Amino acid sequence: MPFVVLKAALGLDQGNLLSAMLGAGFEVREYDPQRPLVEQVADVDVLLTRDVPVTAAVIDAAPRLKLLQRYGQHFSGADLAHAFARRIQVARILPEATGSDRQVAEHAMFLLLAVAKQYGLARAAIADRRVGWPKTLALADKTLGLVGVGKTGEQLAKLARGFGMKAIGVKRTADAGLAARLGMEWIRDMAAYGELLGQADVVSIHLPLEPATVGFFGGDAFAAMKTGAILINIARGPIVDRDALLAALTSGKLAGAGLDVLWQEPIDPQDPLLALPNVVATPHIAAQSHETQRVLAALVAENIRRVARGEAPCFAVEPEAART
Repeated sequence: MPFVVLKAALGLDQGNLLSAMLGAGFEVREYDPQRPLVEQVADVDVLLTRDVPVTAAVIDAAPRLKLLQRYGQHFSGADLAHAFARRIQVARILPEATGSDRQVAEHAMFLLLAVAKQYGLARAAIADRRVGWPKTLALADKTLGLVGVGKTGEQLAKLARGFGMKAIGVKRTADAGLAARLGMEWIRDMAAYGELLGQADVVSIHLPLEPATVGFFGGDAFAAMKTGAILINIARGPIVDRDALLAALTSGKLAGAGLDVLWQEPIDPQDPLLALPNVVATPHIAAQSHETQRVLAALVAENIRRVARGEAPCFAVEPEAART
């Protein structure tokens, strides 16, 4: 009987690297979005997760389940407490192991440049045979505000410094020495969130998606931001209130937004927000470089092999660390 792995979300391992890496004795299956996940797990040994909810009912419907493996870092919508109660091993892949923190930061900088340089209006100008328009925004001497200063935030701060930007940040546990090491103006705890919004010309989100962060960026946050500021979101779509963002963009409160994550994935291409010329959106590809995906697949494959041998996976999540 093969050791069965189910990619329990769309878009995981799109090059089918896992199957080739695992070889004989393993069966790697694709998720069917037309059927409930609970109906697809009866003989599954490993669930690879991203954003499709893995509920207690799903876990209970998988009597052979041995490993809940996040295809990335942060779990979203997975009942880890129930998995631990069932003695199912839980693991993730940390960004520093794949280099994805740098790749995601590069993509955030791409989005920032595309918005600042009016990419949407520039394309329209070419179509209209206009030259020398639109006017764009220089990044030098602007302030980048990082909401969350983890590995990706650190990398983005370094990239921004290369463009002559200043960086400030807030995080849950402020490190007094981190700002100095990164060449940032300051890093404070979340109590300084409002101060950051009032100072930053660009606000970049680096928070995990959890109940406390759903809708974290809403009308109050946009009201506190500088008029003409730019929002970048490479974290998770639901952290930002879509309607509040649309209002801020159409009213002129924000100069633009760069989004790699959206409220519904795949998003409706007719969503009015996507038609705005000051929005640059990409389909959740910040960490999808060829290099990163090959390393990620290799690390996940090694965890699957380890669990199949009865060993503990690398980057195991312990019950007390399940929220990080």
